[in-house]
Amino acid sequence: MYKVETYKFRYKGITAADIKTIDVPGEQVGFEFEIYKDDKFWPELPEKFYHGASNNDEILQELEMELAAFFKTKEDALQTAINMIEGLLNKYRKQGVFWDDLKKNK
Repeated sequence: MYKVETYKFRYKGITAADIKTIDVPGEQVGFEFEIYKDDKFWPELPEKFYHGASNNDEILQELEMELAAFFKTKEDALQTAINMIEGLLNKYRKQGVFWDDLKKNK
């Protein structure tokens, strides 16, 4: 038996992904995520990065993050999932469509 909790993640005010934590009692916590397809805001995000997990070596290498497949707490797992998703969206987002980009261009 294990516990799964689902969270909605917003990136710069846009609903961007679902994150699921997977907690097996007496063991560590992992996560999975799914980024929503959005051709307006992150059209260049490769298909292979729309789905990920705490043990996804390819995403970790892409973002130059260290592998930590499982975590002691749900909070640590969630923070790492957020870091992975933000890292991907920062890297592949379309420039000029978010408020901070508009401010920089003025």
